[in-house]
This record gives sequence, C-alpha cells and structure tokens, in this order.
Amino acid sequence: MNRIQRSSPQAWTRRLAVPYLGVVAGLQWIDPVVASMVLLKAANSLQMKGAMLPLAASISTLALAATVLATGFLADRLGRRRVLIASLWLVVFSNVLCAFAPSPGLFLFGRVLAGIGIGAFYSASFAYVKVVVEPGELAASLGIWNLVQIIFVLFGALLGGLLADVNWRLAMLLVPLLGSLCALLAPFLLPPMRANTKLLVDIPGLLSIALAMVLFLLGVSHVVDGFTDTLFLLPTLVGLALFAFHYWLERSHASPIFPVSLYARGFFGAAIVSGIAWNFAYAVVHLQTSNFWQVVQGFSPASVAAGHLPMLICFGVGGVVAGRLLKPGQSLIWLIASGFVFLIIGLLSMSGIQPSTSYMQFVPALVLVGLGMAFVTVPQSTLFVVEAPDDFYGSVTAFRTTIGQLGFGLGLAASGAFVKEFGLDSLSQHRADLGWDYLQVPFIATEKVRAFLEQGEIMGGSNQAQVIELLRRAYASGLWETMVVAAGVTLVLGCITLWLLRRGQQQITSESNP
Repeated sequence: MNRIQRSSPQAWTRRLAVPYLGVVAGLQWIDPVVASMVLLKAANSLQMKGAMLPLAASISTLALAATVLATGFLADRLGRRRVLIASLWLVVFSNVLCAFAPSPGLFLFGRVLAGIGIGAFYSASFAYVKVVVEPGELAASLGIWNLVQIIFVLFGALLGGLLADVNWRLAMLLVPLLGSLCALLAPFLLPPMRANTKLLVDIPGLLSIALAMVLFLLGVSHVVDGFTDTLFLLPTLVGLALFAFHYWLERSHASPIFPVSLYARGFFGAAIVSGIAWNFAYAVVHLQTSNFWQVVQGFSPASVAAGHLPMLICFGVGGVVAGRLLKPGQSLIWLIASGFVFLIIGLLSMSGIQPSTSYMQFVPALVLVGLGMAFVTVPQSTLFVVEAPDDFYGSVTAFRTTIGQLGFGLGLAASGAFVKEFGLDSLSQHRADLGWDYLQVPFIATEKVRAFLEQGEIMGGSNQAQVIELLRRAYASGLWETMVVAAGVTLVLGCITLWLLRRGQQQITSESNP
C-alpha cells in the first residue's frame, strides 16, 4: 500500500482525520435519504411519468454499483485524496443540477452523477481510515468513524426532512452545502498519499463486474413483479452469468482488479456475506417501518426520520463499543455472532405488527437492530481492511461498498415482494368481510396503497373507510410475515458467516504451521 507522507500533517489534524472521514462517509447516506424524501414532489413538479419514477429512485444506486470499483482503482492510481476531493465536487454539482433541473432528463442525469461521486468518496473515506491511524487502533477508529457518520446522518436526515416539507428544490441543496465544506477541508485534514502510477487498468475486468452488478441489481428490483417475471429473471440470471465470466477472466489476467484467490479465503468470504446480511436487514427495517408509519399511520417524512433515531443512535454508539471490544489479534467470531443474534431478535420482535401498534412498541426492536448492525459492521469492515493486499487496497475496499449496495438492494426488493405477496394473501382472506370478490379488491403494492391513502379515493362509495381499514390491515399482515422471513434469511447468512470465519481461522493456522 502507498504510505502516507506523515511529515506534512500536524498532530492535531491527524486526530481530526477520522471524525472528518466519518462526516464524508455520512454524505453517502444523506444523499439518497434526501433524494427519497423529495422524489414524489419532484416527480409531480417535473411530470415524471411511467417508468421514470422507479428509475429515478434506483438510478444512482445502479451508477454507484457500475463505477465504484473503477473509482477505487483511480484512487490508487491517481492518489486517494485527489479522487476524494474530485468526487465530492462531482456530488455537489450533481445535486445542484437536480435542484434546478427543468426536466426529468436532467434530474435523472444528476442522479447518475451523484451515484458515481458517492461511490468514489465513500470508498476513499473508508480506505483512508487505515492510513491515518496508528497500528493497533484500526477497530476502535472504525467504531468512531461509524459513530460520526451516524450522527451526521441524523442531522442531515432531520434537516432534509424539514426542508423537504418546505420545498423539494431547497432540500436538494443540502448535500451541495455539506459537500462543499467537506471538499474545502480535505487538504487541511487529510495527509497526501503518493499515487501508484505503475498500476495498469483492467478494462475487461472492470466492465464485466460493472455490468454484472448493474444487471443483477436491476433484476432484483423487479422481484416485486413476481419471481417468474421476465424483468426479474433475465437481468438477474445474465448478471450472475457475467459475474461467473468475470471470475474466469480474472483468474488468468496479468493485472486483475484484485486477485480472485481472495474469494477462497474464509475471512474475505465472511466479510462479503456479513456485509450482505447486515445491509439486507437494515434495508428491510428501514423501508418497511418507513412505509408502515407513512402509509398506515400517517407519519410525516420528518417524523419518519425522527422515528429511526433509536436504531441509528444504537448503530453509532454500538460501533464505538464494538471497536473497543475488538482487540488486535482477538477472535471476531463472538462479536459477529452476538451481532447476528441482536439482528434476528430485533426482526422477530416486529413480527407482531398491527395497524394499531404504537411507536413505543417499535423502540426495543429498533434498538436491537441498531446494536446488531454495529456488532457486525465493525468486524466486517476490519476484515476487509486486513484482507486487502497492499497492491489492490483501493479496489478491495471499494468492493466493500459494492457488497453493501448489493445487500441493501436485495433487502429493498425482497421485502417489497414479500409484503405484496403476504398482503395479497391477507387481503383475500378478509375481502369476504365486505362481500367482494377477488377482482374488486385493489392491488396491494406499497406505492399504490400509499397513493390510495393520500388521495382518499379507492373505489368510492359509502364503504370507503372500510376499504382503507382493510388495506391497512392487509399491509400490516404482509409486514409482520415479511419480518419473520427476513429473520430467517439473516439467520442463514449468519450461519454461513460463522462457518467462513472458522474456515479462515483454520487457513491462518495452516499458513503459520506449514
């Protein structure tokens, strides 16, 4: 790995480097949160029609998935600080473009640029942590990095929610303001790193994995249409085939993105699976509680943001605790195992959701999920840093961002599909209460339920209140069953993670005792 020129920064700037990197990383969360808050208002203002609305919701994620490994390579090739600053300015420009966009096309283009920039500066922020801390302080520093970004996210989400209630274009200017400040402070708080100009770009490898990730995420986003739908099956299967092709291609490449032999290492595999797991669980909880509070209970966007505070606070504080508990040379297994236990219990705690469930009944589950994410993500991040070879440090740490997006995308898509299917089952069971046949009952997709409740028009007539109540109950039923399934998926991924950690320990033992 390229070493820091430690003679240049003063001691006080080095102490501020990790908190600063946490703030930069927090922008990766704030940007999509603000964009999701304003999306419906922006769509109405810009007259987005048809497939434009779901495209606007996902296009930045697809752009990030397609480019994050390339930007990780550029960080090593051109210098990490240089790429971090450039990507921050790119996100500033992209959000300003969205804020003043006169047409859907420019808004979508801005979201594409935002996704590219976010992936670049988030990966650079994570990678920088290792090189600004002293040996033996990595886990604790990652905990602080995690806490700072969560605090910053809380501030950004609450302020973004308030601005979104006033004007969506005003809310879109929040990220440019914060991003500009981060870009201006970078030269003072981050030490420079020498660029590795000898690195060769692996164009076939970058293109194959980029297409694989984009197609896979595009496919799973359509799982809500059914597991046999062509829009789900075709992109998903082609994406998996392209990843297999990427693996075969990289095995014989003279200068790969990173050695595919890493996939055979237990610790690296555990980092991948655990990263998918905690992001999957977080996506399910975040999306479905947000929808439940808005669709069923009528919370405002700002109230929804405030409602997630217990989870996010525990995520941040728990990360610091996990970092302190994880000592150099100490086993990761017990910490990750406890994190998975918290996640599973938290998800199961939400399996009794009813339309009348009060917010306070959610708090224990939110606390458990937050602690679970913290106790998984700190050792998972540590594994990525430790396993990254010096010559491929940027690409491997960028791959962590890719894995996070994959897990989050799977969580969003799968939970949406399950809520719909389970909700339809519940709707079918209760429709007889109103004396209707199946075709008379409205389709129970999340976005349509929201539209039904906002517009106050479902089927008309004197029984409208009964219909609304029926939809609320159906949605709640679908939600609690989804939480049970999500807990089961998390359990399976947790077991795989622990098995891979055991395998990693055995590999280390055999390498040290040939």
